[in-house]
Order: sequence, then structure tokens, then C-alpha cells
Amino acid sequence: MEDNKFSKDIRKSAKELMEARKEKGTFWHYAYVLGVGGWLLALPIVGGAYLGKYLDKKMGGSGGISWTITFIIIGIAVGFYNLWYTFMKRSQK
Repeated sequence: MEDNKFSKDIRKSAKELMEARKEKGTFWHYAYVLGVGGWLLALPIVGGAYLGKYLDKKMGGSGGISWTITFIIIGIAVGFYNLWYTFMKRSQK
């Protein structure tokens, strides 16, 4: 029983490796990875900047940009989490 599971795991790994080799190395694959990664990182940062700017205007804080900086930092954290989660999920397929 254990040998059968081992054989299935080996076959699955070999199939994934062959698919990755076919997919990897092309210009379009790298363009896709950079494009998706860029959007996953940029959108939360820009969204955080706009939200922070809106809150700074709405609340009229004395510092002027405290909410903007706060939400940009939160956006950076969310962006990196998005990248990590997406690419870890993709690597498990």
C-alpha cells in the first residue's frame, strides 16, 4: 500500500515538473508573473494612499498627512501579503 502511494507521488511530481518546464522560461510567462505581481502590490498601496488622503481632508488633522502615511504602510503590508498568498497558492497546485 505504501509503495503505491509513493509511486503516485513520484508520478505527480514528475508531471508537475514537466508542466513547469514547458511553462517556465517564456517571455509571456515572466510578463504574466510581473504583471500580476505588480497589480497585487500596487493596488493596495495606491488605495491606501487615497483613503488616507481622504481621511486627512475629512478630519483636518494637525499633521496633515498622518492618515496617508498610515494607510500607505498598511497598503504595503497588504500588498506583500497578497503576493505571498497568491504565489504560495499557485505553487501548491
